[in-house]
Amino acid sequence: MFQVIWELKVKFKEREKFEAFYDPKGEWVKFFSKATGYEGTEVLESGEGDNTFLVIDEWESEEAFNEFIKSRKADYDLLEGKAKAASRSKKRIWIAM
Repeated sequence: MFQVIWELKVKFKEREKFEAFYDPKGEWVKFFSKATGYEGTEVLESGEGDNTFLVIDEWESEEAFNEFIKSRKADYDLLEGKAKAASRSKKRIWIAM
């Protein structure tokens, strides 16, 4: 399994948009669900009341993730722009398991 973990600090006024975007029926999951090797997305909240979240995308392998991103680069960049619009900050942490 390969995980891509994102840390997002969500703008308080944009929380509803963030939640809809990363919902299991939201744009993020819909986009990746088309990919071979995509295993799902989980969203965790920090619990500190500071609107900090972890978004964990699970993949069969790093190769499956990289191939999908490479094949859909323009679409992925547009999606990333939408994700960043609701966030004060967003950083990616890669963890291979």
